Amino acid sequence: MPSSIPVPLAAYIADCLAPDTQTLVTSVLTTPSPWLSLRLLYATLYGVDDGPRHAQQTGHEVVFVSLLRPLSLWAEMGKKMGLDFASLLRNRRITYVDGLTGGIPSTAATASTIEADTRQLPTTRPRSITLKDIKDALDDVLRRPSISTSTRPTPSGHLSSSRSADGVFSPRIPPATASPFARSVGEKPLILIDGIDFLLASQPSVSPVELQSFLATLRTKCHGLMLTCQADSPLLHWSSTSGPGHETPLERNHAHFLTGLAHSARWVFQLRGLDTGSAKDVSGVIRVSRGGDRGMYDGVGVDDSPDRSREQDLADGEWLYQLQGDSAVRVWARGE
Repeated sequence: MPSSIPVPLAAYIADCLAPDTQTLVTSVLTTPSPWLSLRLLYATLYGVDDGPRHAQQTGHEVVFVSLLRPLSLWAEMGKKMGLDFASLLRNRRITYVDGLTGGIPSTAATASTIEADTRQLPTTRPRSITLKDIKDALDDVLRRPSISTSTRPTPSGHLSSSRSADGVFSPRIPPATASPFARSVGEKPLILIDGIDFLLASQPSVSPVELQSFLATLRTKCHGLMLTCQADSPLLHWSSTSGPGHETPLERNHAHFLTGLAHSARWVFQLRGLDTGSAKDVSGVIRVSRGGDRGMYDGVGVDDSPDRSREQDLADGEWLYQLQGDSAVRVWARGE
C-alpha cells in the first residue's frame, strides 16, 4: 500500500472510487483539507494498494477544480507525497481548472519561483468565477477527447508506449504515463472541486437549489464527484437555532447546501479540531461517516463479491491525525 494513503482510511477511500459516487469532505478554519484532497487525488490516479483488487475502479483521469487555492500550493504539497503535478498536467492525467485566478490577468513580476513555474503549465482558466463561467469551463473540459488511450496497458499489465520526454521519474513518484489504470475510450473522468461552497458565498444570486442542480448534472457526466466544503460553526449557526428570523442569508443558504451535499454523498469525511483545545502532537480529528446516498446498500446495484461485502461492512469511524513536516500524515485511533 502506498505510504501516502493512511492505513485506517484506505478502505473508505477505495469505496469512494466506485462509479457514480459522490464524496464530501468538510473542514473548519483550523483544520484545512488539502492533505486529504491530495490523498483522494492520489488514490484516483494510482489506487490505494499494490494489489489488483481495485484495478477496475482506479486510474481515472481527474478534472481538478480549485476555487480557493493556487496551483503552486497543490504542486508543492503534492511533490512531497509522490504527485508530480507538472508531469501529470503535461500528460493530461490531470486537467486543472484554475478558478482562483479566473478572469484575473497573470502578473509574473511578484510571483515566487514555484508560482512562476506553475504558470507555465497547461491549465484551464474560466473567464470569471461566476457559476455560468465555471459551467462553461467544465463543459469545455469534458468535451475534450480522452488522452489515455495511447497509454493503455498490454495484456501483461505493462505499457506498450514509452515514457514521456520529460526525463526519468523519481522512484518514489509513480510515472504519469506508466499508470496501469489508463482510461479506455469513452470512460468518464473523476471530478474534484475544492471549495464548492465559495460559489454560493461569493454570489448572492446563486441559490442552494441552483448549485445542487449544477452538481447533479455534473455527476451524470463523470465517473465520480469529490467535493470539499467549509463546515465552520458560524456558517451552520442557523441550523442549530430554535426559530427563524435570526439567520443571515449566507448562514441559511450554506446550511441548506451542506445538508443537501451530505444527503447526496456516499461518504462524508469531517475534519475538525480537538474538543479539548490544541495539542502539539495532534493536528485534528477526522470522522468518516456514511452519507445519505445508500442506494447500493439497499439492494440497488449490489454484487456478491467479497470486496463489495467488505465495503458494505465498513462502519463509521473517528481517528486523530497529525500532519508532519514532510507532508506525511499519521492517523490513529484514540488510545493507541
